[in-house]
Amino acid sequence: MMANRVSCQAAKACWVCACAVWSFGVLSLVAAAKPPPAPTRDAVEAALVREKSEPGKDGPLRLVLLDDRKDHGPDGNGLHDYPLWKKRWALLLGGFAASAETHINLHGVPIKHADTTKGAENVTVEGARGWPSDAQFASADVIVAYCYLAWTDARKKQVTDYLGRGGGLVLIHSATWTRPKADPDIAALVGIGGFTRFRHGEVRVELAAANHPICRGMPRTLLLKDETYWPPTPQLDASLVTVLATSLEEVGGKGGGKQPQSLFWTYNVGHGRVFGSVPGHFAWTFDNPWFRLWLLRGIAWAAGESPYRFDNLALRGARVGT
Repeated sequence: MMANRVSCQAAKACWVCACAVWSFGVLSLVAAAKPPPAPTRDAVEAALVREKSEPGKDGPLRLVLLDDRKDHGPDGNGLHDYPLWKKRWALLLGGFAASAETHINLHGVPIKHADTTKGAENVTVEGARGWPSDAQFASADVIVAYCYLAWTDARKKQVTDYLGRGGGLVLIHSATWTRPKADPDIAALVGIGGFTRFRHGEVRVELAAANHPICRGMPRTLLLKDETYWPPTPQLDASLVTVLATSLEEVGGKGGGKQPQSLFWTYNVGHGRVFGSVPGHFAWTFDNPWFRLWLLRGIAWAAGESPYRFDNLALRGARVGT
């Protein structure tokens, strides 16, 4: 009997070890893949909106960057690296006053830029881990979340009050995937309550609302290599949610065909604004200037500002081709 128990324990240990090795191998293979070709600087420059403004004209903005512990494999593999994103984007948006980092890009060798440490004019950046503090909910103009969110009834009420007073909320990738399951209450708060399916690989981003201010100058089609979530669950209310861009994803069972699924969206609730982004799985995606522009315009729009307020940050430390 003792021998059988030891044998079972050994088999279980081997199975756990094999699963761990398999998982690590898959994550390592994914992380070792190459990002898609970078767009040219000229193409992105042509899309940037250069609004004429006098120094000091932009009003003060308080941003909170919300992260949590990394949840996809070891440090350095380029997956769900929330802490690295928070440090680098604090530098991008707030400069040296907000971050001790020396470069902005998340993937590969440092990309130099003359304005790396300048940040955006009249912007204050704070960090939060897991969930913003009461003081941050009271003072923030925009909360930008890149991590899974542990929703509770109390937190739903907190976000309801925050948006009701005119706060802005930006959700990136895992922050759009509601755990433990999609929730209609979350849909009422942020426009989409969660998803049930996911896929890694090439993502063909198709513009769906070309006339929306955020989409001005954006390419009709953009190729990313990232992860998609779908379908919005419960089904989104198209009269309330503006889907800015989509990707074609399989629906139903085998042979069910493909339908456009939301990748970026906006949602107005109370006096507040919500911008959502499904992409953001890989670190390299944040270095793509087009994706960078989507997020920067989403942050500015959620703040109730001109969506082009941060256009000049899109190419700082971004990866561009020739």
